[in-house]
Amino acid sequence: MNICYKITLCILTLCSCTTLFAQSPNVLLVIADDLGVDAFNGYDLGSFNPITPNLDSLRNSGVTFTNAWASSVCTPTRAGIMSGKYGSKSGVKTTPGNLDTTHVSLLNALKDSSSNYSSAVIGKWHIAMPANPQHPVWHGADHYMGVIEGSVSAYDNWNKTENNSTAICTEYVTSYFTDDAISWISNQNDPWFLWLAHIVPHTPLHVPPSHMYSQPTTNTPLKKYMAMIESLDYEVGRLLDSMSPAELSNTTIIFIGDNGTPHNLLQDYPSQHGKQTLYQGGIHVPMFVSGSGVSRTGETENALIHVVDIYATILDLTGSDLPGGIYNSLSFKHLLSSSVLPKRQYNFTELDSNQTNINIQGHAIRNNEYKLIEYHNGVQEMYNLVTDPLETTDLLPGTLSAQEQAIKTELENEATQRITAWSCKDDIQNGDEQGIDCGGTYCPPCSASSITQQSTVSNISVSPNPTNHSFTITSNGNEIEYIKVFNTLGEIVFTKEVVASVSTTIDLSHLKADIYYLQINLPHQTEVVKIIIE
Repeated sequence: MNICYKITLCILTLCSCTTLFAQSPNVLLVIADDLGVDAFNGYDLGSFNPITPNLDSLRNSGVTFTNAWASSVCTPTRAGIMSGKYGSKSGVKTTPGNLDTTHVSLLNALKDSSSNYSSAVIGKWHIAMPANPQHPVWHGADHYMGVIEGSVSAYDNWNKTENNSTAICTEYVTSYFTDDAISWISNQNDPWFLWLAHIVPHTPLHVPPSHMYSQPTTNTPLKKYMAMIESLDYEVGRLLDSMSPAELSNTTIIFIGDNGTPHNLLQDYPSQHGKQTLYQGGIHVPMFVSGSGVSRTGETENALIHVVDIYATILDLTGSDLPGGIYNSLSFKHLLSSSVLPKRQYNFTELDSNQTNINIQGHAIRNNEYKLIEYHNGVQEMYNLVTDPLETTDLLPGTLSAQEQAIKTELENEATQRITAWSCKDDIQNGDEQGIDCGGTYCPPCSASSITQQSTVSNISVSPNPTNHSFTITSNGNEIEYIKVFNTLGEIVFTKEVVASVSTTIDLSHLKADIYYLQINLPHQTEVVKIIIE
């Protein structure tokens, strides 16, 4: 049955759905293995794309995130989603790796915040070293079945772990995972969270069963890879078709790739810019969200998203009260209904390696325009992702403008802060902060005076002021980049990103009458204005 039709049917069948809408949403997280944006529809990359009607239908009924970053290898991505932490905080920056049980897993955090949620992990685990069949259960899975290690020797000959033991299974792994997911969901009476981590389209490259793909030929590695992606689409469709319209309408579906496309299958990106690198081809992954709680239909969102953000978002969706987010994880729940901030000012990812090649080890950080890669051997690269999204021209061999040099320094400092401590520019109350990005060891005090002392106003006008919630900010020269609104305690209560404009209108009708402070970021300058809401 067509997915959009099923959702529409549930909306029309009000009698059967009214009660369900009041319940906590189910959450289905589907992770594809080794799938970059160049191999997926909706990202305007790749001359050879798979035929994926089920995933396309889901994507077109929700919101597609165009700037999602993962790690460039699978284990840190999975550990990041499960812990809500960067590798420098979780200890997992390469593959293989081990997510210690001292970290509060997403599964256990969900249990702590809402005891009525059931949880399952089906598929690839790969965050236990050494491989341990009990590791998913230790991290809070009520049910686990899948592959503890990183791959299978063959899709019809693989090591299945279930009930704390491992044995050979000769059934087709993608279908077997789907069957187990269908069975588990059908037995749930409470709200549930399912982490469905498929092996596909990870190697070994092969031709799936003929009913699972539409490629006319499979005589090259790339065509086999596309057929494997189509088999994933087939199985996602089969899973969703097994759910009733009512249950489907009460389920939030998150789909994401765990890292970029392997080098030998890469499209559009330069050679050797794929998986296992800090280039966009290695870390820029497809991601979309649809279903319950998603009112943006067929829209794209360019906010900077990191896979660790899934942790806070799922907790936020299921009823947890988070101060922006938790750990390194910023909730993007609000972006499922509108494009109102907060959004990340920076995206950041890391990579270590168990190999001797130090040239691939390091980290990457970006703002809305520029990206800086820093390797452990001291080598740096910098790209303008707006004009050069494929990273063909490193800016550093040339002469940087004063603005570019300032941005490079800013990115260097912010990366160091995130690796060694907690960021004061991530809109999350983390570390020992007393408020969002204020107080504690690393951030400025949470006080109005500390905000107002940051700068003097000379190039900004705000009108009307006092205001009845709505007002316009105008710069007398430079374009406005970003706005933060603080209350008198120094807490961030509103943020907005401004794209190439010297003027913007703000509506703070959700705030009570009081005194607030506007922090207005211009290129190389920050202005602060006091405003009174009557």
